[in-house]
Amino acid sequence: PAWRPAEVRPDLVVGCGSTHPRASSSSLAVSRARMAFASRLALAGVAAMCIMPATHSFSLMPVSPLAAQSAAAVRSSATAQRPGAAFLPPFGTALLRPSARAPVVGARAARMAEGEGAAGEGKGKSVLIIAWFHAEPKQLELVKRIYKKKGYTDVVVQESPVHQISTPRGWYQTFISCIKNGGPSKDGSGENIARHFDLVHCMSGGFLQLYLLLAAKVPIQFTRLVMDSTPILPQPKAFVRFARAYMDDNGLSVVPKFLPLRLHNGYQTARWSIGATYVRLKHKGFIKKQLKGLEPGLFETTNEWTRWAARNSARNNYDDIVDDAINTVFNREGLHTTFVYNKEDRYINTEEIQSIIAKCEEFGGKADEVLTKTGHIETIFRKPKLLFDAIADV
Repeated sequence: PAWRPAEVRPDLVVGCGSTHPRASSSSLAVSRARMAFASRLALAGVAAMCIMPATHSFSLMPVSPLAAQSAAAVRSSATAQRPGAAFLPPFGTALLRPSARAPVVGARAARMAEGEGAAGEGKGKSVLIIAWFHAEPKQLELVKRIYKKKGYTDVVVQESPVHQISTPRGWYQTFISCIKNGGPSKDGSGENIARHFDLVHCMSGGFLQLYLLLAAKVPIQFTRLVMDSTPILPQPKAFVRFARAYMDDNGLSVVPKFLPLRLHNGYQTARWSIGATYVRLKHKGFIKKQLKGLEPGLFETTNEWTRWAARNSARNNYDDIVDDAINTVFNREGLHTTFVYNKEDRYINTEEIQSIIAKCEEFGGKADEVLTKTGHIETIFRKPKLLFDAIADV
């Protein structure tokens, strides 16, 4: 006969998929243990799906309205399930589009970008992109394709290795390398950066890379500059702010939650001071070996800057370094700077941006700002028209 709830007898115990008359307590315990294990396994699987980063592909091809709606649903779902998953790993969630046809679509997009770039060869516009920390090659390739699509035929990318930019020890090594090699004349693709560019586009930590290149007398010439979600100034508190925002966005919010800001600043300041002291001792002991073969003028320039930077860092006197960075980058004849940023961006200090805009005007240059609602350095990916309208004069 068909089973009905009313016919369930009280002397039957329900197990995992079967009933056992008058089952023993040990049998019931085993069944419950199996069910608990299965539940934990399922939860572990869900957690893994939320935590593990997805593999995404990127396309510049136009899509149908239905496909766009589907992609939007995927993006919102992915963002809700994986707060740390993003097109740009440290920051936002731009351009998430999983696709089984990714390799084909990506190849088509590349050919389209190359074709449009070739069509604009007559213009001959050039841009130097100084990238953000932890930028991946495929992300930088997409940035290059976007610029080529907008008519820039000469697109050069200079990476910003975080270990070389984020501490006084790294500044020292980068400066010495630039001086000894005549500047990093090659960017990873054999492109020469020691020349004139119609536009320089600094993204996030790229501002510090530009400062070190110019301080080391690398002859990068430009009169048009974009500060995209930057500057991040050469001082410990700026990097603490950046690190805490990064941890909040990447599943490590417990760290800033339990590590007070004041203590975090103190730790970073002490760490930088110790590193700078090491640099001073190393420089005094090995200066001749480090700068061997340099002509007298370059020797004196390098010796003076490295000793000055290490001394101020060791003494926690970063105001002088910040002033020098601002003066080196922005005090240039005829410079027009566009600051692109979100006032709610937790990675940067917007009050510092306002003070630098005022400095640009004091230097006799022109400065304007483009306010966005996108995440850190996401404007070029999510709202490119906003950026390129602002630099239409290039």
